[in-house]
Amino acid sequence: MRPHPPKKYADVRRTKFTSEGLAWDAERQRAAVDDGWEIAASMGSEPSMYYPEHDGKQIPDEGAWIIVVEEPCTELMSRFRIPPLSMWRARPHELNSGAIRIDGASIAPKQAVIATPGGDLHLWPHEYVVAERPMELASDPDATLNSLGGQPALDEEELFYLMSRGIQRHEALMLLLDKVTSLNFVYVTFPKEVTDVLAGAGQSLRRHMALNPRA
Repeated sequence: MRPHPPKKYADVRRTKFTSEGLAWDAERQRAAVDDGWEIAASMGSEPSMYYPEHDGKQIPDEGAWIIVVEEPCTELMSRFRIPPLSMWRARPHELNSGAIRIDGASIAPKQAVIATPGGDLHLWPHEYVVAERPMELASDPDATLNSLGGQPALDEEELFYLMSRGIQRHEALMLLLDKVTSLNFVYVTFPKEVTDVLAGAGQSLRRHMALNPRA
């Protein structure tokens, strides 16, 4: 017999969650992962939409650097085109619709959001990979840092310390790039000869086969 869930809301207006309810929901979501992946696939959905952590695509609350491997076809394309395999700072986003029920848990679709010169862009997990070494990629001589006009939102004390050691501000920012939290600071692009070689990198075999079916 399935145990009865604890009280979900802490107020009559149903705006505050109880800690017991949050813990219950988190546990149900963890327990649903194994079954959920197969169920989502059987429904014709892309399972990573619901379980990005399964493919290493989960974006933490503090954000992460991602590389866009597939430009989504949205109305934003008329204002700005995402450069091939460019790197962006992303924040997580969970949709309010499209959830599936797995063993009593409601699993919502997940996305990554980046700020572009044309506006915010929402990406599905199959459209990006999480950059494991963003500072190394950005400091490559062939890479270009493109300004988005914002501020890096770094630890000012850490930045001041590096500059006090004689390191120029731009170089200090590069050293701390992997700690940047702002979406509207910079994005990183690479020359065509590099992106041509890496075309399709980071794309799952399942997605590659869907886009390139055998004759």
